[in-house]
Amino acid sequence: MYDWSGKNVVYAGGFTGIGFQLMHQLMQRQLKLKMLGIMHRMENVEMMKKLQSENPSVKVVFMQVNLMDKSSIEQAMKNMGQTMGNIDVLINCEDVLLDKDVETTMGVNLMGMIHMTMKAMPYMDKTQMGAGGMVVNMSSVYGLEPAPAFAVYAAAKHGVIGFTRSMGDKRIYQKTGVMFMAMCPGLTNTEMMMNLRDNVTWSHAESMVEAIESAKHQTPEQAASQMMKAIEMMKIGSMWIVSMGQLKEVNPQMYWQM
Repeated sequence: MYDWSGKNVVYAGGFTGIGFQLMHQLMQRQLKLKMLGIMHRMENVEMMKKLQSENPSVKVVFMQVNLMDKSSIEQAMKNMGQTMGNIDVLINCEDVLLDKDVETTMGVNLMGMIHMTMKAMPYMDKTQMGAGGMVVNMSSVYGLEPAPAFAVYAAAKHGVIGFTRSMGDKRIYQKTGVMFMAMCPGLTNTEMMMNLRDNVTWSHAESMVEAIESAKHQTPEQAASQMMKAIEMMKIGSMWIVSMGQLKEVNPQMYWQM
C-alpha cells in the first residue's frame, strides 16, 4: 500500500472527468499529502477552492501550461519543481478526442504527456533532485485495441502504452527509483463523450458511434475509485483496464525479445 504521507503530487489534467475525480478522492480521504499541484491550460478558481477546502492541511497550487508548447511545459514544470522541491507522484490525465484535428489529438494525448514526464524526471529521479516516485499515465481501452471510428485517438493512446511500458522497465526503476503505470478506462460519462459524431476520423463511422452511444458507461467517480486501488498497489510497469467500475490488470503478450 502506497504511503502518501508528506508526498508532493502533480496532476496534469482538466477540472472535470476521471482525473479530477481522482484528485477529489485523494483530498476527501484526508491523506497526509504535503502539496498538490494542478497543471492545466486554464485555472478554475472555484474548483481549486473546493479541492483546498476538502483537505486544508494540503497546500494546493496551480501552474498554467500549454501542452502543445514544449517551452511552456518546460517552464511550468520548472516552476512546479522549484515550488515543491521534489515531485513524488505525477499523474498525466490530459485527454482530448478530436480526430479531425490530428495535431491537437497527438499533441495533447501523447507528445504533451511525454514532455511533461521528461521535464518532471529531474525532480523525481533519485540520482538528480528527486527521491524516486511514481508516474501514472492515462491511456484508454483504445490504447489496447483498434478504434476504427477514432483512429488518431487510438494511435495516440497506443503511444501512451508504448511509452509507459518502455519507461516502466525495471532497469530504469533501479536507476531512477521512478515507477510507471498506465490506466486504460473504458466508456465513461465525461465531457469528452459529447458530440462524438463531430470528432470521428471519417464519415464512415456512424454505426460505430451509435454502438458507443448506446452502450453502458461507468461514472468518473467509479473509474477514479478503481484507479486509486491500482495506484496504491505500486506495481512497476503495470497497465490496468478500468471499465464498468471494475479493475483488471493487462498482461501483454511478448512477440519479440532481444
